[in-house]
Amino acid sequence: MKDLIRTLTVPSGPSGDEFAIKESILRIVEPHVDEWYEDVLGNLYVIKKARSEISEKTVMIVAHMDEPALSVIDIDEDGFLRIAPLGPLHAASLVGARVVFARTGRRGVVGAEHNVALKDLEFSHLFIDIGAQTQSDAMRDVQIGDAATFAYGFEEVGNQLIVGHALDNRVGCALLIDALQHAQSDYTIVGVFSAQKEVGSRGAKVAGHRIHPTIALVLDISPSGDTPKAERSSLTLGAGVAVKVLDATMVVSKKWSNHLIEAAKNVSASYQIEVAPRTTSDAGAIFLAQSGIPTCGLAIPARYVGTPSQMVSLADVTSAQQVLHNFLSLLS
Repeated sequence: MKDLIRTLTVPSGPSGDEFAIKESILRIVEPHVDEWYEDVLGNLYVIKKARSEISEKTVMIVAHMDEPALSVIDIDEDGFLRIAPLGPLHAASLVGARVVFARTGRRGVVGAEHNVALKDLEFSHLFIDIGAQTQSDAMRDVQIGDAATFAYGFEEVGNQLIVGHALDNRVGCALLIDALQHAQSDYTIVGVFSAQKEVGSRGAKVAGHRIHPTIALVLDISPSGDTPKAERSSLTLGAGVAVKVLDATMVVSKKWSNHLIEAAKNVSASYQIEVAPRTTSDAGAIFLAQSGIPTCGLAIPARYVGTPSQMVSLADVTSAQQVLHNFLSLLS
């Protein structure tokens, strides 16, 4: 699983331009599914038929493939690029961050106006420096509207912890790929690698109306609360996968959260309970689609969400893998 996550963090995937990561996912998963297709918003749907040919029930598993990015909104006369966030990023955490433009591969670094204190930084104070001398020089490689993602690699930092710029949510994508490769179920599995989650779960909204599943399951990360003076949260790295109970967009039915807890107990997997009233996911958009879709979720606790480097525990990923496989096998 570690190598798969590493592979998935290489392609870029800013919201609205997920082509590179989608192509990589499809290349890996296509031999293991019965069919696949895309929609106009950029979602990738992959279908693995149920073990029983007479089954008409469907489980939709969703993992968003886009990552937070920076969009160019202006280029000044000295060649500096003014930016706006594509996704929930924190301005103060970006100063000095290295970025790469998905369209051209041009690299740069995020700078800030010198007369603003770090604690007061807003995106209006930030810019990207690509080493250009003039506006025309910059515009040879970058245009207004281009998106830059963070140019950091995948690192292991000890105690089964990994760090990467796109672990949100390439970890969820890896779990979905693994399930499509290895899990068995009496339900047809519709895997949805969703687009544009970071800008409002737009892909998930479309998928929720397009597919008519019996149950939907969302795979994502969720901020942990185990660093000094962190925002209060019960989630801790290394303590197991998080079973969603509620977030800012939905409250999970006890029936389905209990199914996930039962699956964890069946395989003796460590698990935690996710109560995240300020966190959003694709679950809420799917939950409210059509006349309502039963929806539940598994999350990987993560440190430093909203920054260029997120940290997760491979032990939690393994727990999620075990729970997901058992959950799918129990559906009947």
